[in-house]
Amino acid sequence: QALLAQALATEILIAALVRTRADFGPAKMLGSLEVNLCILAPAVLGILWSAKEWVSVANVKIDGHPDILANQDSKAKQSAQDIVAEMIKISKTISEGAMSFLFAEYTYMAVYIVLFSIFLVFFTGVPTTIAFVVGAVTSIMCGWIGMRIAVFTNVRT
Repeated sequence: QALLAQALATEILIAALVRTRADFGPAKMLGSLEVNLCILAPAVLGILWSAKEWVSVANVKIDGHPDILANQDSKAKQSAQDIVAEMIKISKTISEGAMSFLFAEYTYMAVYIVLFSIFLVFFTGVPTTIAFVVGAVTSIMCGWIGMRIAVFTNVRT
């Protein structure tokens, strides 16, 4: 009897869930404000979260973790400042190398973007060319920001 009641309840639940489109009325489209909010809200939240993380990483002191160094190396207490100075020096060298690499890469990319944009404007039109250039510049900005974050956090984590 309990099994029959359970089967009946399941049938009723399925019948309630399986409704036709007519039962719900016509579908409503989102207005332009709602669509724009669905696009902009995640972007703004992502930027705010990134800024929060940047501040928290920037607040990390570069001290070489002297307690950990003391456990790993008997002379670390005397040379902890030397180790930190070397870490900072290496970090600056890595940062300068990364920025030199990006400058060289983006020089080649700029030439490619200009040449391919000329090709695109003749074969596809101005809107496609604008979309290509905006996408390329956005990609370049993301790469630059990502590299800056990577080299900035490298010595701090």
